[in-house]
Amino acid sequence: MRTANFFTILRFVVAVILPSGPFAFAARPAISEDRELKEIDVAGWDCRDKLEGSATTPDGAERNRLKNRSASDLTRLNLKPMDTAAFLRYVAAFDAQTKGTRRKDLTAAQRRQLDPLEKQIVSFTGYVVLAYAGPPEATNCGSIDFHDWHLELFEKPLDHAPQIGDPTPIICEITPRTQNAIFRDNIRMQALAGFIRAPDLTIDPTAHPARKICVTGYLLWDDEHNGAADVGATIRSFGVNGYHQPWRSTAWEIHPVIKIEGLDAASSSTASSPASAPPSKTWLWEDRAKPIKLNCSKR
Repeated sequence: MRTANFFTILRFVVAVILPSGPFAFAARPAISEDRELKEIDVAGWDCRDKLEGSATTPDGAERNRLKNRSASDLTRLNLKPMDTAAFLRYVAAFDAQTKGTRRKDLTAAQRRQLDPLEKQIVSFTGYVVLAYAGPPEATNCGSIDFHDWHLELFEKPLDHAPQIGDPTPIICEITPRTQNAIFRDNIRMQALAGFIRAPDLTIDPTAHPARKICVTGYLLWDDEHNGAADVGATIRSFGVNGYHQPWRSTAWEIHPVIKIEGLDAASSSTASSPASAPPSKTWLWEDRAKPIKLNCSKR
């Protein structure tokens, strides 16, 4: 009830008061009406060949190039499975050294740690409590229609939208360059997420529990979200934009997401590859001399 009341009030504030004020556009940028993955035609997208997006700084260009990597062949990778605890342990040493730091301010030693980490492809398992179309970003040249999809993956399947006192999630993002392949794998947000954030920034339930999934993609340190307002273990408040604060457990995320597989029976039946396709093998990064193969669908 507390969550429902909060978002009822938020809907009024955002949808009625803010658009009529002098700072309407700054407070609430236009967001795509998309509430589901779809096939998109990137041929005419003016940002398709601009991996730096519309970044205006060297560190912004570097970050965007990493976010805009294309899908890789997963079948030749040797990987190790990660849940929330394992993921946070994996990046803990780097996080401890770089709290509140941006990539442009890293020391040479920190840069030597960062570069190999951001070359890794990992798989991560969690429950999709919340999913939503991302806002216009420099990564995608400010496009509303060509946007990332944000997935908030939690260790446990919350029966409510994220609220004060809940743990923070690991963020995973599908990009316009990886969306079509995921869509063709018959992955649908409405079938996986427990809740979908609407364009008016309110949160709508999907009438089923959050599904457990396995996400495979590139490790990325999103240093734009490395401050105390974004990173923390427990949700403390909500901003006017409807995002909970802190937003995430770590500045590390999986971005871009290359592949998604449903792990529980419900998600496997509603969001799985077509029956005619061969079983999909997902791998997690590890020392290539010690191959470990993981079929996420059998975890």
